[in-house]
Amino acid sequence: MAGKGTPGYMIAFYVVGMLLTGTMNTLFQKIQFTMTSIGINGEPELFQKPWFATLNMLFAMGLVGVVDKFVRMCSRQSEKEVPLMIDEAPVANGGAGSIGGFSYRVKVLIVAVPAAFDIAATALCAIGMLYIPASVWQMLRGSSIVFACLLSIVFLKRKMFAFNWMGLLLCVAGVSLVGLANVLGGPSDGSAGDAGNLVFGMGLVIAGQVVQAAQVIAEEFLLKEVDLPSMVIIGLEGFWGVVIMALIVYPTLWILPGQDGGHLEDPIDTFALLANNPLLLSVVVGYLFSCGTFNATGIAVTQSLSGVHRMMLDASRTVLIWGFGLAVHYCVDKESPFGEVWTPYSPLQLVGFAVLVSGQAVYGEVLRLPGLEYPPPALGPSSAPTPAASINLCSPLPREQL
Repeated sequence: MAGKGTPGYMIAFYVVGMLLTGTMNTLFQKIQFTMTSIGINGEPELFQKPWFATLNMLFAMGLVGVVDKFVRMCSRQSEKEVPLMIDEAPVANGGAGSIGGFSYRVKVLIVAVPAAFDIAATALCAIGMLYIPASVWQMLRGSSIVFACLLSIVFLKRKMFAFNWMGLLLCVAGVSLVGLANVLGGPSDGSAGDAGNLVFGMGLVIAGQVVQAAQVIAEEFLLKEVDLPSMVIIGLEGFWGVVIMALIVYPTLWILPGQDGGHLEDPIDTFALLANNPLLLSVVVGYLFSCGTFNATGIAVTQSLSGVHRMMLDASRTVLIWGFGLAVHYCVDKESPFGEVWTPYSPLQLVGFAVLVSGQAVYGEVLRLPGLEYPPPALGPSSAPTPAASINLCSPLPREQL
């Protein structure tokens, strides 16, 4: 894993990998929701399965943990690090499996909390993606920094400086401009829905960022207070997420009435759609791969550079996603559901994106404003509330998670 003294070429590799796989991650998720296949009823239908996308993401996180464990075992360093398996927990502080005041078994159980938050946040964002363009979805995710900061003040007792508040204000303004441009411009990627549906989709994404912020705070607690390695947290979070999905979420989705074969989401129909469309299956597998590699490279960027750098790089993915949508519409197929149209309000959306990135830069001290007080170098940006992207997976840990 990357860290201090990481060679420049490796840092460049991690940055390029994070940008490419992060862009692929968003595009694969959007593309699979626009594809059709034959379901269990024998009729063609859209593959709009947001809860399955959530399960897929969690499974990818679990695989990251397994790969990390395998790499550590092969490098003969596993005995020096916190193990992934409960029965391998080392003895410390005079108690069996006790580390930092918590037994390892308790730590493993605690990870179930951010896993539950992750499920809710990812599902809300995935459902919201059904109603809005992928680029707008990516931009609205920038609002997570606002909620993460507010929650960190309440629960982690973080101190806010004037430049932090100024950065947050710019973030709110940027997200608001993006949302306004989306509503005024109307559907721009072929997705069905009027202004009401667009507002509904954006509301779901923003609600998802509130829950994502809660996940960020929980993960920061695990990283700093409970003292679990980031890759172990990702693996355990994926494990608990899959367990919760299998034992609680999917049974609930089956019981609740809905439009998916009489259920809120029918897993049997999901697998029938995958089996009847190899191209759809390949997109889902691609999404699984991009989720895992995005989290792994994102963590490497955070550890090689900083969470602030990752936050800025993650925001730049929006340009790639937006550019892809415009290129598809104007250069490939104007009728493609993957494309996006340049509307009279697109410049407003572009301005909103610039304001959002500027706010993140001001908040993270990348851009310093004259006349404002900043913490001394001994404290550094870490004295301010941790940005959402600097800890997370999808945050991301947040999705940056890491």
